[in-house]
Amino acid sequence: DGGGEARAREVGEARRTMRGCKARMVRTRECSAFVAARSVWSGGGDGGGGGAVGANAKGKGLLRCAQAWRREVCGGGARRRAVARRAMAVRCGVGSAAAGSDESSDSDAELKSSPAKAFVPAGSAALSTGAVGANGTDAAAAKALRSWQVRIFYSIFMGYATFYFTRNSFTYAAPGLRSELGFSLEQLGIITSIFPMAYGASKLLAGILSDRFSTRVFMALGLAITGVINIMFGFQKSLLAFCVLWALNGVFQGFGAPPCAKLLTTWYPKAERGTWWGFWNTSHNTGGFLIPFLSGYCVRNFGWQYGMIVPGAVAIVMGAFLFNRLRDGPEDVGLPAVDAADESNSAAAAARQKEGESTRMSTRDTLFKYVFSNGYVWLLALSYFFVYFVRQGISSWALIYLLDFKGVVNPQDAAFRMTGMELGGLLGSLASGYTSDKIFRGRRIPVIVGWMVGLMLSIVGLWYVPVAWRYVNWLAIFAIGFFIYGPQMLVGLAGAELVHKSAVSSTIGLLGWIAYLGASVAGFPLTKIVTRFGWHAYFGSLLGFSAIAVALLLPMWRLGVRPKPALEAPVVTREGVQLVPCEQCAGTGTVMRLECGPATPTQSLSCKYVEDVCPWCNGTLYTAPGGRLP
Repeated sequence: DGGGEARAREVGEARRTMRGCKARMVRTRECSAFVAARSVWSGGGDGGGGGAVGANAKGKGLLRCAQAWRREVCGGGARRRAVARRAMAVRCGVGSAAAGSDESSDSDAELKSSPAKAFVPAGSAALSTGAVGANGTDAAAAKALRSWQVRIFYSIFMGYATFYFTRNSFTYAAPGLRSELGFSLEQLGIITSIFPMAYGASKLLAGILSDRFSTRVFMALGLAITGVINIMFGFQKSLLAFCVLWALNGVFQGFGAPPCAKLLTTWYPKAERGTWWGFWNTSHNTGGFLIPFLSGYCVRNFGWQYGMIVPGAVAIVMGAFLFNRLRDGPEDVGLPAVDAADESNSAAAAARQKEGESTRMSTRDTLFKYVFSNGYVWLLALSYFFVYFVRQGISSWALIYLLDFKGVVNPQDAAFRMTGMELGGLLGSLASGYTSDKIFRGRRIPVIVGWMVGLMLSIVGLWYVPVAWRYVNWLAIFAIGFFIYGPQMLVGLAGAELVHKSAVSSTIGLLGWIAYLGASVAGFPLTKIVTRFGWHAYFGSLLGFSAIAVALLLPMWRLGVRPKPALEAPVVTREGVQLVPCEQCAGTGTVMRLECGPATPTQSLSCKYVEDVCPWCNGTLYTAPGGRLP
């Protein structure tokens, strides 16, 4: 009919408007408007003749507009667009012979300001941005959110695991580099020491920067740059170039964790966030477990250069993958915020924040009151220094120890034995967290101390296991990983629980910085010790630093001990009146009375204490409120 043709023309105009102003669109608002409009059509109209979409021209026009909106603004792959096209074909009534009256057309100004309004039939309730209608689309929205949550999770899991490809690649390329270029152990130690210093500084700054830029771009770009640096590293031959490139790698490695933390906070509600976060935390163990196979194979078959180049190429491809798959938040794809209740209270929260601005402490005051003046924080920081020394000392030099001292035949065999560390670390992290939560009721220090004792026994085991016992060597390194990654996780958690919530980030930053100073000491200084005193001194250093960490943790042994709950007094009622324990006799039913009698030859006055029934409660132990007799 004529109205349908007019409607089709207006929808076509809306489509052209959307395409023309794509660069000027606010993604969150427009995509949310699309979802709001689509929720109306998914219900099949309002059931009345005036709101039904029956005319072919109108249905096709709306379908074209929906497709253009989906393609131009909300993005998505070809398969997803095809699914959306089929769904809209059914929901918009394309091909139906039913006739329906047309509603009044929207003005051009309305179309340009919010083209999604062209979707909404007459008689339908207005939908706010991101709202989901009550016509059965709640389940569809929840399904779409879950699909995006799975997509975001496997993306950041794979992405952060790949960060460990470009972080640990040098460890497995170092033996080949050393033999080909004639580098000494101390020169390798210099390169190893530079990375944790740069990475520690980067972690302090990356969190601030990731809040100011798109997490999607930030993480994808950082991973791709680490890949480029690894590839460039494979073409160098001078110590200076190696040091500069590895320091830059440390800087851009800091672009991995903060975006992941922000995405986990944005995409997953509080009730589920801990579970998703816990599984994501195993991604670095996954990357650390896989890189020995990849890099070790490349070094053995193609040379040490390919032990750096191939992980770098994988990182570049993964960076492009992250850019394609990640989105900064649910609003970017037209979904409501995951914590809608929190968002609805944002105005009240803003008012409270403004109200508290006058009493809020400055950053300097917060640091000095809650962090720098807390002796336990410094004990944890110092123990973290030694924990990270041991961890870095094992992960960086155990491979060379197996080759140089133990006499393992080839680097790939030694790399296989090192895979046990990351697998053990994955299980050790989960086991230590469960033990501290369920068995020790939130006490972290006893678990850390127990894990450190297990670590020392595992180090001794690695020293004494013969080289021919290949799988026993693997088990020893597995045990080292199991017992080192638990303290690494729990020390940071204990520090966060020690301070006020306003100082948590500062405390974690301080602990992380001191920890990576310990990791840097496990580079050049440790290689100097090995060169001068031998591998016996290497194991002595690991055991000694582990013992120092335990000694620093022992004064905090009782931190987190929960007091026994006080026994509650039974509730006593009489004649409908709830009685309370008598305050005069303290619930004993008796009182002490001083009674004085005649004097004795040696005393001018004789007195004694007599125990009488309490006159306030008559010995019943309870009185009515106000001290009245029951």
